[in-house]
Amino acid sequence: MSERCGKKRILAETDVIRRLLAVLFRYNSAFFFSDGLIMTFSCQIESDRAVLRQNGYAEAEIYFFGALLNRYAVFGGGEWLNCIAAYRGTDDARQHITDGFRSAKLSPFPCRLNRGGYRFDGREYQTGRHVLNGHAIHGLLYDAPFASAGHGSGEDAAWVELAYVYPADQNGFPFPYRLTVRYTLSSDGLTVSTTAENTGTAPMPLADGWHPYFTLGGTADDWTLQIDGGTQLEFDADLLPTGARLADNRFAEAASLRGIELDNSFELNGNGSTRPACTLRNGARRLDIFAEENYPLLQIYIPPERTSIALENLSGAPDCFNNGIGLTILPPGGAKRFTARYRLDVSA
Repeated sequence: MSERCGKKRILAETDVIRRLLAVLFRYNSAFFFSDGLIMTFSCQIESDRAVLRQNGYAEAEIYFFGALLNRYAVFGGGEWLNCIAAYRGTDDARQHITDGFRSAKLSPFPCRLNRGGYRFDGREYQTGRHVLNGHAIHGLLYDAPFASAGHGSGEDAAWVELAYVYPADQNGFPFPYRLTVRYTLSSDGLTVSTTAENTGTAPMPLADGWHPYFTLGGTADDWTLQIDGGTQLEFDADLLPTGARLADNRFAEAASLRGIELDNSFELNGNGSTRPACTLRNGARRLDIFAEENYPLLQIYIPPERTSIALENLSGAPDCFNNGIGLTILPPGGAKRFTARYRLDVSA
């Protein structure tokens, strides 16, 4: 056998072994080598980020800045697919977080708050850090300096938990609370659980959400969307709910997004972990989103460039501090958790 043929054979065998390991790592919790047990999952903590890995198959990158998810990728077809519209790094995220709020944590209110004002417990408040068309948007913690509150890995999963204690230092929201965001990478996908805990002495209003932009390659015109829900909230011209509901069954079955414009809140059927709340597909590439009951709404937005789509799990509607749709009132010492799971697949 010539040296060239030998090298080609080694490369071919290496590729076969890599594919085999990817399958084994995907469907088994651990793999044994002669020198001991090699864990499928790992967690790497750096100064400004955490990286969760399912060796050879899946990765998630989380920034401490804002507890942002910057990468959820799987390996298939000889390449990695990151389904998150990502930043180039933490510096890029810091500089451009308000340019679309990609992957931003939306707390203590999501989307728009009418003119930044609300009434709670007999008092009037005016709040908001970022204003768009006269309305406060996307809460107060989108650029908060979260810190690691724990991490680990084992045979079945890798996880990291980030925490931030809001000190009630923003105008119009004098309610201290602790927000923790836990990312868990397992063979079931990537689970994101957020827990809000009222650390103050008075009740507080709260809604939770986050603002990831997803991509499956190409543009939105190449994708199909399916939603487990056939009702959307009616919006006025300022994208604030009117209180009415509109029937919308366009996506009861997978439907093309070609030419479709969306900036709407859909009410989900509440099937939790038994059925995807939403499925986005581009050929063999598929993203399933499972939303637990504390996320009854899915806000969907396709930006003008149409290279990504925001699929936003919300516990409360836009302007819920005023309209009360999905509003949570946390008593002193009370806590509430909000969980969604994301499963990316690139198999044929």
